[in-house]
Amino acid sequence: MTVGTLGMATVLAACSSSAGGSTDSAAQVSATYSGSAVVDLSFWSWTLNAQAVVDEFNKTHPNIHVTFTKITGGPAGYSKLFDAFKAGNAPDVFNCEYDMLPEFASEGLVQDISAYVTPQLKSALGAALPLTTLGGKTWAIPYDIEPTELWYRADLFQKYDLAVPTTWDQFASEAKALAAKDPGAKLAALPTDDALWLASLAEQAGGQWFSSSGGTWKVDLTGAADEKVASYWQGLADDKLLYTGASSSPAYTTAFTNGQILSMIEPAYEGAYLKSSYPKQAGDWAVAPLPNWGSAADGAEGGSSYPVSKDTKNTAAALEFAEWMATSSDAISTRMQGGASSALPADSAAAAQAESSFDKSYYAQSQDIFSVANAAAATVSQSWAWGPQVPGMDTAMSTPMGQIGSGGTVAAVLSTGQSQVLQLLKSAGLQASAG
Repeated sequence: MTVGTLGMATVLAACSSSAGGSTDSAAQVSATYSGSAVVDLSFWSWTLNAQAVVDEFNKTHPNIHVTFTKITGGPAGYSKLFDAFKAGNAPDVFNCEYDMLPEFASEGLVQDISAYVTPQLKSALGAALPLTTLGGKTWAIPYDIEPTELWYRADLFQKYDLAVPTTWDQFASEAKALAAKDPGAKLAALPTDDALWLASLAEQAGGQWFSSSGGTWKVDLTGAADEKVASYWQGLADDKLLYTGASSSPAYTTAFTNGQILSMIEPAYEGAYLKSSYPKQAGDWAVAPLPNWGSAADGAEGGSSYPVSKDTKNTAAALEFAEWMATSSDAISTRMQGGASSALPADSAAAAQAESSFDKSYYAQSQDIFSVANAAAATVSQSWAWGPQVPGMDTAMSTPMGQIGSGGTVAAVLSTGQSQVLQLLKSAGLQASAG
């Protein structure tokens, strides 16, 4: 996607990197619809149970009626959204992942909602707030914060007498120990179809892919932290200690089904996918904090927000709906029904509701996976933010990422991403330099 106007380019040239405060207060906006006439809103999302969430809202808000449309996640869904904006029939509110939000803001397609955000919201959302803040302005209501974690087969760790690693040095040692015991088994997978998988690992190590200073975007995918991450994972791949393959492939699923791969490095929302993807492994899976480099730190992967369209005819009603989805106990419990989601809400009160609503019986010893996620989220950096042109960057990175395990390198993935996004930013009329 391209930046639509230089005016928006100026807005996005500075990126807020501080959220501050505690997470004790519920997130709130100062806009509520108080009219007597019924307002009709539209909402698009790919999330499970979204229709049930909308139905619950409609039951409890007689003056606002929301119509839900299900879209696919990923590029196809975003393409449909951009087409809808071009055609003038975009939804009033929609799901938008954090790495895609700058695209909609840079095109001038979503509203700056800063004037409606109360101090409670600013103090409640911690590391999620920078992900919806660009140029000192808030562009969406954050829903979740997704710390990256180590999801592992507790039964297989016990079978092979492996310790759950707490540091990356220990992770490598356990990978070697497993290879010595069973050359056909791998401690973890490196998904070669997901270049942005590297982002949370870079963040954990202290990297900062996007920042801004003096009206210039700084892009740094090849700094010291990134080199550290690249060298580490390249070493494991070169030593054949990882399963390298596309996470969307049948072979990947089969390898986990057969117990060939013992763990995966994925965000908190992975818990729900495990239940649906591997139902026969109930009682086998557990989760632990992401191994670190010697001190507690984590990075976030994924997560999404609720922007309000520039074309909505009732901003107050749209914001009331967006806030309700992100913070209401009714919304959270409905979304969690049947274990459909293990996403960790950014708002602390909503996170507590999610924890109490989620069925934990699938996990080893009915582990409280939300407790692990909450602790991990507290160690996520509050300075990470995405910039414009991430889709184009991701596309460029996908080719070298797909070659890892067959001659490609992690370093090439990162350097390709840096050179491509710098070119895209400059082509869009933004000042940008390697940072």
